[in-house]
Amino acid sequence: MIKYLFNNRKHRADEEEDAASCAQTVVDLSPTELKTYPQAWLVLFFLVLLRTAVAVFQFTFSVVPSLTAEFYSVSLTGVNWLANVQCVVYVFCSFFTGWLFERLGVKRSLILAGLLCASGSAIRFLSTKLRSFPLVMIGQVIGSASSPLSLNIMTMFASTWFTESMRATAGMFVASNYGAILGMFMIPSITTKTEHISMTVFIVMMIAIVAFVPLMFMPAKPPTPPSLVQDQDRPSFFCGLKLLAKNHNFWILFVVHSLNVGISIAFGTIFTQIISPYGYTDAEAGQLNAIAFFAGTLGCSVAGPVLDKTKQHILFLRLIAPMVLVSDVGFIFIIQKDAYAAILFVMAINQFFLSFLVPVVIELGSETSYPVSEATTSSLLWQGAQVFGFLIVLMMDGVRDPHGDPPNNMRKALIIQAALAGVIMILSFAFRGRMARSEAIAWQKEQQQRFTKDESFEKSLHTLSDDHRHIDSDNNDASQVLMKE
Repeated sequence: MIKYLFNNRKHRADEEEDAASCAQTVVDLSPTELKTYPQAWLVLFFLVLLRTAVAVFQFTFSVVPSLTAEFYSVSLTGVNWLANVQCVVYVFCSFFTGWLFERLGVKRSLILAGLLCASGSAIRFLSTKLRSFPLVMIGQVIGSASSPLSLNIMTMFASTWFTESMRATAGMFVASNYGAILGMFMIPSITTKTEHISMTVFIVMMIAIVAFVPLMFMPAKPPTPPSLVQDQDRPSFFCGLKLLAKNHNFWILFVVHSLNVGISIAFGTIFTQIISPYGYTDAEAGQLNAIAFFAGTLGCSVAGPVLDKTKQHILFLRLIAPMVLVSDVGFIFIIQKDAYAAILFVMAINQFFLSFLVPVVIELGSETSYPVSEATTSSLLWQGAQVFGFLIVLMMDGVRDPHGDPPNNMRKALIIQAALAGVIMILSFAFRGRMARSEAIAWQKEQQQRFTKDESFEKSLHTLSDDHRHIDSDNNDASQVLMKE
């Protein structure tokens, strides 16, 4: 087996020394068949099921806050902290997920995520029997740790199981928030009284258990790697962080993704408060949010196949970012009294483009930071999104105008949101990163083809040499016969 050593090229001269020590990769150029195995789709279904269970877990109480507050005898602020603690846990755990994925691998990481979700759900169910708010908070903290473990792993999971032509599509399924849609429709419909809280939490626990069990029986990896670079050595977690620290294009994507998802988180969190001063009810706000989730899921679903088909990540980054800005500017003028249809239209457009941008940036983050592990880059990107989302909520809530027209309007918050969308667009055009991972794969394919041709040429030479030996042997035999005659 012939192996080649190559060092990945860097953008700047001062990075070459670090890259030489951290990014040296052993490349096997022996011909192998690259394919996505049928079991990859089954494993993807298990992960989507887990992501759905985690999302339903997260939305259990936030969609019925008044009933939850009454059931546990706490204020609405206390109920809000059941949601806030999830953000805190996500940010904290994301510091370790890249290292953890590197140590445990995909299968054991997902088993851990499923176990945490099921355990947290069981503790919450126990809290409903005791009517204990501290106990439900403990369950919330434990279960919330499953979110970064199941989401941050999306790029590592996709690169482990899927070929280059299907990777973005697989990531799209992981990123799509099916559980949020299920939670928003299911939980309010079955939880109409405080007595229903216990039953609802039990149902959520059973969903978590059903999602956890199959993970223990899934294969750890496909029979053969789906990519030429997948089975090669990568820099260690800390060495990868060192490389990322000098990769300014990755940090541009970090800010783009953090602002994009952060805006989505903040807007969804305070949307009811934004439109309620204009006379819209909580029911109407819920309908608009549900449509927004559908539009977002559609945007994410379209992005995956489009990216796999075209490979034009940078082009779509620069096409979609302006659309996010335009729709956010539209909110400033559209949110008025008796403008339900207009708000619905702009909100659907906004969430479609926001969600379309997510897989674009996630995949670009893995591309431009290669050979750093996808687990490391994805963890950092999603961690930044949670932090920015929390900060944007505080910022937008702080500019509420209690003496405005109408009172408590949040027009300034919408202006801030549009300004941040403008930053996203500017940074999207400032991005100059390379598709380093795709370039590495293309290089290896070229070397593999050369290797195959060289083998064929050597075989041809051996064949010709053998033929010559046979001809010489025949000539010698003929000469000896003539001499005897």
